[in-house]
Amino acid sequence: MSIRREVRTLDDFRTTGRSIRAFCSHYFVCSHDAQLRLELLAFHLGWSFDFYNGRDSLAARLRCSVCGWYHPTFALGHANKATGFAGTHSAGFDPLPADTLRQLQEQRAAAMAGELPWVGIRKGGRKFGR
Repeated sequence: MSIRREVRTLDDFRTTGRSIRAFCSHYFVCSHDAQLRLELLAFHLGWSFDFYNGRDSLAARLRCSVCGWYHPTFALGHANKATGFAGTHSAGFDPLPADTLRQLQEQRAAAMAGELPWVGIRKGGRKFGR
């Protein structure tokens, strides 16, 4: 029976092959995410930095490279492992070939050929993206 060691410090993450992934928290505007480079974090914070105790201070220092928003959310995982489905972030989808996309668009256009277009502002309900 082996005793599992708790992974808390940046050095623990490095030695166990774990990773820290940051997701931009500026929802509905940006969906950028990236795996953090442990060696760069250790350069600024030290290898003994306790991720769980210092998570809030780390989030205040990190800024999204796409939109500039601070305070990302974090996900822990294994380094160099393909990510699976991640909800709205679409991290697990493989891009479709151009021929397949064109065929799907043609099928959609054919299915909607007889419908009237929706124009104007819907009364009541929630209005997303406005």
